[in-house]
Amino acid sequence: MNRLLLVGILLAQSLLGWSQPSELFERPADVLLPVPDVSQAMAEDARSGLVPRFAIPVERAIHSLEDGVWTPSPDGSFLWTCRLEAPNASALILTTSRLPLVPKARLDVYDQAGQLVESIDVEDLRGDAVFTLGPVKGSSCFLTYTSPDEPVDFSIDHIYYAFDDAYKPGLDDQEGARGLGFGASLPCNVNVACINDPDIQLAARSAVRIMCVFQEGISWCSGALVNNVREDRTPYILSAFHCQYGYTPLYQFWAYHFRYQSESCANPAEEPSFLKISGSQLRAKWADSDFLLLEMDDEIPDAWESHYAGWNRNDGYTPANSFMVHHPSADIKKVSVDSQQITIWTTPVNWSNGIKTPALHHYRVYLDLGTSEPGSSGAPFFDPQGRIIGQLNGGTASCTSNALWYGRFQRSWNGGGTSDSRLRDWLDPDNTSVMTLDGLQDIQSTTDLGGVITTPVGYPVPNVEVTLTSGTTTYTTITDADGHYQFSLVPMGASYEISAARDGDDAFGVSIGDIVLLNKYIVGIDALPTPYASIAGDVNNSGSISVGDLSILRKLLLDLIKGFTEVPSWVFFTEGSPPPYATSWVIPFLDASNDQLNFIAVKYGDVNHSAKP
Repeated sequence: MNRLLLVGILLAQSLLGWSQPSELFERPADVLLPVPDVSQAMAEDARSGLVPRFAIPVERAIHSLEDGVWTPSPDGSFLWTCRLEAPNASALILTTSRLPLVPKARLDVYDQAGQLVESIDVEDLRGDAVFTLGPVKGSSCFLTYTSPDEPVDFSIDHIYYAFDDAYKPGLDDQEGARGLGFGASLPCNVNVACINDPDIQLAARSAVRIMCVFQEGISWCSGALVNNVREDRTPYILSAFHCQYGYTPLYQFWAYHFRYQSESCANPAEEPSFLKISGSQLRAKWADSDFLLLEMDDEIPDAWESHYAGWNRNDGYTPANSFMVHHPSADIKKVSVDSQQITIWTTPVNWSNGIKTPALHHYRVYLDLGTSEPGSSGAPFFDPQGRIIGQLNGGTASCTSNALWYGRFQRSWNGGGTSDSRLRDWLDPDNTSVMTLDGLQDIQSTTDLGGVITTPVGYPVPNVEVTLTSGTTTYTTITDADGHYQFSLVPMGASYEISAARDGDDAFGVSIGDIVLLNKYIVGIDALPTPYASIAGDVNNSGSISVGDLSILRKLLLDLIKGFTEVPSWVFFTEGSPPPYATSWVIPFLDASNDQLNFIAVKYGDVNHSAKP
């Protein structure tokens, strides 16, 4: 899946055998992070007029061979765990550019409640292995790295500390400071789903929230996925020059959040998930019309059903019924509308960051619905057909009045006359001179899901019923003689859960050898052969191996009982999950095929894993 991740709706899990996720954080911090000078940073931002930061860097890196703990597993793999704590932080953001590309390796990030926030399959990453993790809410986070054969050397290069009063929603009054993030925007902002207009709905799918990463900290902006004349789905993002002005941008760590929105007109009670791409390259920028063009490092899967927005570069174009789609205060996606004819501003504009933009380079707009806030900067400004004609520079805005300036797309086209200061070279590389371009829509596609079910020692398990569930829809299939299963033509863009079940003879696989092995384990003579053996032997479901389990197995072999009463015949675990093992594959958002959704089948009572189904 490269670096395309769903964030925020992955299920809570626990690690290292602890019974509850919260117990992760009973462990003392491996690394106590220094607290940066937040007051100084906020004062600097207030004086500079630059896009305000919500996080600033911590002078500490994490090195896997120096920090945290490496623990060997019975199967020969190693698990690295490291708990970070930053006193009074509201969130942590981490970046890495040195993840080793080891097959079957995985980096997981958990928040302070023990909820899995992000998971990276390292073997699927690009060669540079650059990634931005978070924001991980709270003052603590827990990292794990699974290595298939030995401890490996990698590092978390940058750690950013999010301020309490800059990330969490604060005051309830309309004009007061409300923080940043979910639920933080002013109440007059309108969710995209509230507007029943097909052009607005389509254009809104191009809008993204941008986490702008600098050496000096991190800020929020908005932007849009933009189409080019070749319509080859190059992932260009259009935003604002001032979103990076005055800082040292680390574009390779910028993160782009798609579909961060409410699916209904009402604000959701819980924060919705979003889809994420990390990493980009600068293509062009120009202060006079305040544009910034970036190219993301990864292509966008069809299943995301994104929209590459079209554009109109006609000079003198001043439409009515224009609109903006944005993430005010880094909140979920909103739409603002102007039902009047816009005007071209005929005088220069002096900005608080020291930039002076020339006359005729901006539109002047007075919104009739919604407003703009910090985090809206760079948001796409659309004509009635949903074509981009500019991006938000700034102005004065509230829930009672709005007066905004948008950098004109037409002026950005030729920009400063060079490829790194104009849009033309990137959006029309063949110099066709086209004046308008419609958007390009990705449509939903289908894919295949599958895997293999084997016992802990590798014997394939046939006749297992595998269930694929999405909402109220359920599909089933049966594993073949090789233990393989597959679901074909599965619609992409939805969430799924895959589970497995098999019923049968409880005595299958149970032998005197299992009783002998359990007896030796109970008296301390021999260890069990695999971690799954302790599950197979716990036939009374007490949570541990005891003489009670021996008694049940003896009765089963002597035909004194017909089967187990506290456990099923078989239990199935997802391959590679840490203890306590997950019993189903959860796919929060299907965006690619996957034939490695494997299960480990454990037959209760078969402690030595001798059964060949």
